[in-house]
Amino acid sequence: MKLITLMMLLLLISSCNQNGLGAGGVVKNFFTSPIQGISSLFTDADYKEKREATLKKDGQEKEGELEYCIDQSGQPINEEELSSLDQLSKKVRKTACRCLPWGNCPVSVCSCGVQCPKGFDIFRHPVDMTPHKLSNEKNGLAFRNTSIPSNYEQTQGYCWGHARLTSQFNRLAFFKPKIKPPYNIDSENYEEQQDAIEYYKKIIDKVDDNQAVNIPGFPDLQSLSDHPALQSYMADKVAKGWAKQAMSWQGLKTGLGGGKKSNQEYKKLFQEVKERIDMNMQPTIVFTGRGSKFFTHATLVSHYETMPNGQLKLCLRDNNNRETNASNCKDHMTIHPEKGLVYSDPMWGPIGSINVAHNENADSSAQAESLRKKCLSEKDCPLK
Repeated sequence: MKLITLMMLLLLISSCNQNGLGAGGVVKNFFTSPIQGISSLFTDADYKEKREATLKKDGQEKEGELEYCIDQSGQPINEEELSSLDQLSKKVRKTACRCLPWGNCPVSVCSCGVQCPKGFDIFRHPVDMTPHKLSNEKNGLAFRNTSIPSNYEQTQGYCWGHARLTSQFNRLAFFKPKIKPPYNIDSENYEEQQDAIEYYKKIIDKVDDNQAVNIPGFPDLQSLSDHPALQSYMADKVAKGWAKQAMSWQGLKTGLGGGKKSNQEYKKLFQEVKERIDMNMQPTIVFTGRGSKFFTHATLVSHYETMPNGQLKLCLRDNNNRETNASNCKDHMTIHPEKGLVYSDPMWGPIGSINVAHNENADSSAQAESLRKKCLSEKDCPLK
């Protein structure tokens, strides 16, 4: 009973609170928590399996980082013939293919296991993408956490939902601006415009359900979420995502954790975040201001930097601030010998508790599985 009381209190004084929607999230999470607990056992096991496959480069060959050239029949050209760039004609250079996750080599040259890996290297799309490169305005939602145009009344923000939906689109969406969609969302014909809106809503629903999709007619996430016919729908997804994730037992536990932890605990968390970034993820972290119970926030970690003293600096993609603050690491967390964990944003300063978001393992596993199926299907590889 005390836990329920605390959950309701969290609704009233959290920095990300919206009472009505949050109350529904509390009730739903309370009654579904036993089922979620059983489900998490399977998702954690699946995450660990994919993690091990990534670290071992399972299914990938040693030549997975090489680039190949192929002849007109699709067969690799002998390496001796490629020993000098001077010997490569412009015609041959154009036939170069990349043997990497989501590469463009035929499977006779580069195996399905390399191009569609079992682990989290499947998040590497396009082939030269890195977590750091994701941190720009085009890959972000058109609205920040401080001004979400949702149909649900907003008090402070829907930080956890904002971070989750951004990450889902960054991992699962393949924008195809040159492909004509079946309906024109800017059509002057009302019926066609409504058909287009429903078409894109179904795509957005799939992404929210951790399914990989192609999105024709739009170049990036920013333009999709900025379209007046779709913006409020995506904002509602953010709000509902916040209610589902933040109004949970981990949300309560983190909200109560305003006290300072040991630097060893903070370093352990930093290493976990670093590992996830090295596995092509921008994980969501949830933290509480030092000495301020329920003053919580959730944000993506863009990348990390190693400081001159050898310690890690986590560069944050804070949905309250500009995307450029992440790309240049203006928003960051470090571990001070005496002060402990400190966030550079003056609004926060010293941090109390911090955790990787509880939804990260389940989301990452489901997303990797969906991406691999999409990759295998597009390359005519066996679906196994």
